[in-house]
Amino acid sequence: MTDNSEFCEQIGAAIIQLGTHEALSCMARMLAAVAQHQGSDIQFDCDLATVTVERKSISLNG
Repeated sequence: MTDNSEFCEQIGAAIIQLGTHEALSCMARMLAAVAQHQGSDIQFDCDLATVTVERKSISLNG
Protein backbone atom coordinates (compact mmCIF):
# COMPACT_ATOMS: atom_id res chain seq x y z
CA MET A 1 0.00 0.00 0.00
CA THR A 2 1.26 3.47 -0.87
CA ASP A 3 2.11 5.85 1.98
CA ASN A 4 -0.09 8.88 1.48
CA SER A 5 0.99 10.78 4.60
CA GLU A 6 2.76 13.51 2.59
CA PHE A 7 -0.36 14.11 0.52
CA CYS A 8 -2.50 14.24 3.67
CA GLU A 9 -0.11 16.82 5.13
CA GLN A 10 -0.45 18.90 1.94
CA ILE A 11 -4.23 18.82 2.30
CA GLY A 12 -3.93 19.92 5.92
CA ALA A 13 -1.63 22.77 4.90
CA ALA A 14 -4.08 23.84 2.18
CA ILE A 15 -6.90 23.97 4.72
CA ILE A 16 -4.79 26.21 6.95
CA GLN A 17 -3.64 28.43 4.07
CA LEU A 18 -6.92 28.72 2.13
CA GLY A 19 -9.45 28.15 4.90
CA THR A 20 -11.67 25.13 5.32
CA HIS A 21 -14.45 26.17 2.93
CA GLU A 22 -12.15 27.16 0.06
CA ALA A 23 -9.92 24.09 0.39
CA LEU A 24 -12.90 21.73 0.51
CA SER A 25 -14.49 23.54 -2.44
CA CYS A 26 -11.34 22.91 -4.50
CA MET A 27 -11.29 19.26 -3.45
CA ALA A 28 -14.98 18.86 -4.30
CA ARG A 29 -14.47 20.33 -7.78
CA MET A 30 -11.61 17.92 -8.44
CA LEU A 31 -13.66 14.94 -7.23
CA ALA A 32 -16.52 16.11 -9.46
CA ALA A 33 -14.13 16.39 -12.41
CA VAL A 34 -12.94 12.81 -11.82
CA ALA A 35 -16.54 11.56 -11.64
CA GLN A 36 -17.42 13.40 -14.86
CA HIS A 37 -14.32 12.02 -16.60
CA GLN A 38 -15.14 8.46 -15.48
CA GLY A 39 -18.78 8.89 -16.48
CA SER A 40 -20.11 7.61 -13.16
CA ASP A 41 -20.82 8.78 -9.64
CA ILE A 42 -18.18 7.82 -7.08
CA GLN A 43 -18.23 6.95 -3.39
CA PHE A 44 -15.43 6.66 -0.85
CA ASP A 45 -15.85 4.84 2.46
CA CYS A 46 -13.53 4.96 5.46
CA ASP A 47 -13.86 4.42 9.18
CA LEU A 48 -14.84 8.07 9.77
CA ALA A 49 -17.28 8.86 6.97
CA THR A 50 -18.67 8.18 3.52
CA VAL A 51 -18.11 10.74 0.78
CA THR A 52 -20.34 10.55 -2.28
CA VAL A 53 -19.91 12.52 -5.50
CA GLU A 54 -23.01 12.67 -7.67
CA ARG A 55 -22.48 14.12 -11.13
CA LYS A 56 -24.61 16.95 -12.44
CA SER A 57 -25.67 17.29 -16.05
CA ILE A 58 -23.40 19.71 -17.84
CA SER A 59 -24.56 21.69 -20.85
CA LEU A 60 -21.76 22.69 -23.20
CA ASN A 61 -22.21 25.90 -25.16
CA GLY A 62 -21.22 25.77 -28.78
